[in-house]
Amino acid sequence: MNLIYYYDVCSMWCALGDEVLAAIQKRYGARVPISRKIALINNGEPMEAGLEQEKWYYDRCDSVTGRRFNHEWIEKSGQSTWVPNAIIQIAEDLGRGDIVRDALKNEGLLGGKPILRREVAIDLAAKASGLSPSVLANSLDAEKTKATIRASTDEFNLLPVNQRPTFLLRSAIEDTVLLSGIYRPEPVLASIDAMISDEDAYDRFRASHPPMPVTTGG
Repeated sequence: MNLIYYYDVCSMWCALGDEVLAAIQKRYGARVPISRKIALINNGEPMEAGLEQEKWYYDRCDSVTGRRFNHEWIEKSGQSTWVPNAIIQIAEDLGRGDIVRDALKNEGLLGGKPILRREVAIDLAAKASGLSPSVLANSLDAEKTKATIRASTDEFNLLPVNQRPTFLLRSAIEDTVLLSGIYRPEPVLASIDAMISDEDAYDRFRASHPPMPVTTGG
């Protein structure tokens, strides 16, 4: 059983999706390993939404979920979410991905810090993780960083979905569940419970039955 989680740190819905991941880890632990993969909003290209449009989105989120995020991390239209996500990928490669991701998410989506600015994102990440600002800056435009994020975003784009977060669940018996745009834990946990139950049932069957007969020519 494993879970691939596609996200962009600048998405408020992914901030809620992170809470679903926390619930999964608490309930299942190592039984459901989680792989996070960056799937850039708008494929990393400049976004059309500016501050006023983003506020409208955040008002809608508040109305639907009762959760208020700070839209001021985006300063104008024409910005891309590349920088903070790239810094997270760099930190991930250096073993500090979780702490950097949480710092940028909290400072941006809760604190309203302009995390799309290179200097702001680098400073926040360095202070949270202890990583060298120069290491982060030098790796930001490295081909390795670009290739990794491009590959995970392309992988996401091959799925028949377009919403983040996306949860891709695959069990040991090759059952698959794809949930996209979901931010509530209940459907994800219900899917995992059902898939684990079937995995365990297959194991019990194998333990009490001989192998499947081999087909012979007649």
